[in-house]
Amino acid sequence: MSSHHLAEPIDHHRPWIRDERDDPARMDWLQTLFNPFGMTGKLHFSRAWTFMFMGRVLLFVVPVFSASIASMAGANLAAAWKPLSFFPLPIPALLVPFFIFTIVTAFTSWVAHVRRFADANRSTLKAMIVLIPLILGLVGFAGGVTMGVAGYEAQKAQAAKAAVEREEGSVPDAVPAADKAKAKPESGQTQPRRGPPPTMKQMALGGGMGMATALWVLAALPVMLWTLLHVARLPNGGVGPVRTGSDLTQEEQRKLATAPTAYQTTA
Repeated sequence: MSSHHLAEPIDHHRPWIRDERDDPARMDWLQTLFNPFGMTGKLHFSRAWTFMFMGRVLLFVVPVFSASIASMAGANLAAAWKPLSFFPLPIPALLVPFFIFTIVTAFTSWVAHVRRFADANRSTLKAMIVLIPLILGLVGFAGGVTMGVAGYEAQKAQAAKAAVEREEGSVPDAVPAADKAKAKPESGQTQPRRGPPPTMKQMALGGGMGMATALWVLAALPVMLWTLLHVARLPNGGVGPVRTGSDLTQEEQRKLATAPTAYQTTA
């Protein structure tokens, strides 16, 4: 009876899954993503993490790639890259879904990690590691805003100083035509950009988003590797070696955890 039960696959479409706690039919997506007071097996965790990761990739790559192809074909997509007026941050309209999804999945990723550590009998405080990119992004945003405001103030002070110097100096009412001709830029030279200078809000938000994005990307890569190489490989129930896959039954994992390794030697 027991041998027949062990030989019977849990999922006929995935015969390599032999741990009942990783049965795909038993996965509750809402609990896995939104309830931190529970436990999640390694396979259910991997499925949830893959969904969040692929969602971020697709919401960024697909719109940007499609817009680039359409622009090369002659389409005018300036509005897609223009920040939405009602959105609090200067994010292009094309990437607003990616930004919202990233913020939401920062929370759901933390929940999934908490449940995974609880199931593996590890400290759930380690799940805070997945929030490091978001925290660094917020710190970078604050620092970038401060730098942007400082840059605006410096430009404003420089412009005021130049205005005072023009008022104090002797400025002729009429400029000779020869001097005007010299003042005109020659062909091939770049002319200064026309239009109103950036406002304090524009410089502050632009600097904040630039700094936040850089820090978030740099921190997200090592956290991703930590998740894949450590968290997703922790044993179910905290019993057994840290390994990939779910091709062992619970009993086999317990025996493997207590048995000496092949390379173990005695003193």
